Amino acid sequence: MYSLGRKFFITTDSNFEYQVERIIFDSRIAQKGDLFIPLKGLNYDGEDFCNDAINKGAAVLTTRNINGPAPVQKVKDVYKELLEICKTKLLEIKPKIIFITGSYGKTTIKDMLKNILGPSCHASKENENNEFGIPFTILGMPQACEYLVVECGARKPNDFDLISNYLFCDVFILTSIAENHLTTFGSVENIINTKLKLKNCLKNKSNFVDGRKVKKESILERNKQILKETLGLLSIDMELDNISFKPTIGRGNIIDKHNGQIIDQTYNAHPDTVLATANEENPNETILILGDMAELGDKEHEIHFDLIKKLNKYEIFLTGAIYNGLKDKFENNKVEFFQNEKDFPINYLSKQLKAGKKIYFKGSRSSKMERYLKLLLDD
Repeated sequence: MYSLGRKFFITTDSNFEYQVERIIFDSRIAQKGDLFIPLKGLNYDGEDFCNDAINKGAAVLTTRNINGPAPVQKVKDVYKELLEICKTKLLEIKPKIIFITGSYGKTTIKDMLKNILGPSCHASKENENNEFGIPFTILGMPQACEYLVVECGARKPNDFDLISNYLFCDVFILTSIAENHLTTFGSVENIINTKLKLKNCLKNKSNFVDGRKVKKESILERNKQILKETLGLLSIDMELDNISFKPTIGRGNIIDKHNGQIIDQTYNAHPDTVLATANEENPNETILILGDMAELGDKEHEIHFDLIKKLNKYEIFLTGAIYNGLKDKFENNKVEFFQNEKDFPINYLSKQLKAGKKIYFKGSRSSKMERYLKLLLDD
C-alpha cells in the first residue's frame, strides 16, 4: 500500500514501512531513500537491474522473487502499480487536471495553457507524453500544484487502455484527428477509438473539448477557441484576444535574419498543419523548405504529392526519400529538390532573406530539418 504526503512510504509484505525520498527509473543513480520502479521497453527490461538498485540501498517494485538488503515490494504488474502511485498522488494534491491528446497540436495547446495558468501549473515536459511520460509528469508535480496539464501521445492501439482505467481528469481536450502513425494504428478509426478512450478519465463526461468541431481559418484562432472552451470548463474568465503566445523552438518560432525572417516549424509535420500554417503566409513573400512526413501509411506518396499540388502558389524546395521519388512528377516549375546539406541552396536562400523574404521550414522529426535551418542561420 502507498501513502504520499511530503514523504512517500511503501509497506512491504513483511509490514516494514520504508520512507521514500524520491522515485527513480534508472538503477544507475539509485541510493538509499529511493524507490526504483523498473519499466519495460521494447529492447530492455528494467527488472534486470533490480539487484543493482537494491545493492545501492534503494527499495524496488518487482514481479520477481528477489531478496536483498533493501525492501522489496513484490507486485503482479509493475506498470499498474506505477499508475496506482500516480492515482494516489493525484488524490492527495487534488489539482485541476487537463488531459490533452490528438494527432497534432497537443504541445502547442499544452504550452499555451501553461502560459495562461502561470506558476501554479505543472505541465508535461518535452517528449514526456507516452505511457511512461504521463506517469513521469504526474510524479513530478509539486505539492503546491493547482493545475496539472498532461500531454498524452499514442502510437498504437491500446496505449491508453490502462491509463483510462486508473487515472482521471477534469477536462479532456482532443485537438485533432489525422492519418498519423497509420503503420502502427492500421486505420483512422483505430486512431479515433484509441484517443477517445481518455474520455473515460473524465469525472464529468460533458467536460470534453473536441477540437474537430472548431472551425477557424488560422491555427492561432483555432487554438484560442480550444483554450476559451477549456478555461470556461475550469471556471476561468479570461480575455484571450490581447494575449500573445511565444511559440517554442521548432513549433512556429520566428527568427529575424538579414532583412527577412525564418519560420521554424522543424519539430514535426503533418499534411494538415503544413497546409494550414503555410497558407497563413503570403506566397509571394515566402519560400517553403519541406521534408518528408513520416508514418502516413500506404498512401504516403499520394498524400505528399497532393500537398505540393495544393501549395502550387509557393516557391518550394523539397528533401527526403519520398519527395525524391516524386520530384519528376511535379509540373510546378517552382518546385526544386535537394538531396543533402551539400545540395542545400544556402546562397540563394540567403539572398532571398536579404531581399526581405520569409523562409519556412517544416518536416517530420526523421527529416531533421533543423540541420538545414542551422546552415542558413550560420551563414
